[in-house]
Amino acid sequence: MARSPQNPPGADDGAHSSRPRTSGRGSQDPLVTRRDMAGWVGGSPRPNAAGRWPGERLGLAQHGPTSMAGWGRRILAVVIDWSIALLISNLWFEGHPLVTLGFYILMQVVLLGLLGTTVGKRIAGIQVVRVGGAMAGPVRVLIRTALWCLVVTPFMVDPDGRGVHDRVAGTVQIRM
Repeated sequence: MARSPQNPPGADDGAHSSRPRTSGRGSQDPLVTRRDMAGWVGGSPRPNAAGRWPGERLGLAQHGPTSMAGWGRRILAVVIDWSIALLISNLWFEGHPLVTLGFYILMQVVLLGLLGTTVGKRIAGIQVVRVGGAMAGPVRVLIRTALWCLVVTPFMVDPDGRGVHDRVAGTVQIRM
């Protein structure tokens, strides 16, 4: 093979040359294919990043007590707790929206901080604990409730189903 600017000394006959590869039909194949890039484009492999079930990465059981509380239970608990706050607000404060919100926050902070559950969460079979199983405590619950009141944070969930409010506070909602 004759030496030319396209074929410098030491280059083999086509696999690594600077010329585009061509197929038998005369069209040019790309120098780099998706298969070539598959090893590094996705970054380092993260096997089981989301876990096989919600809460596995946190050390929670797959089913039964101490497993992650599902969305149905969580929504039921919020509806019950909000209904209690609304009932109190309607009976004594003419249904003022800020009073309703205030009673809801008070119930969350006091009951979750002291007992780990509210009336609605108790009926739904949910307990709020720190990751690892210890009681959340009033300070974590206050942070959690303040973030929950921003409304959007419960819907910004991680692969385990924990909202931003739970991640920041270091808490998790488990089944009782």
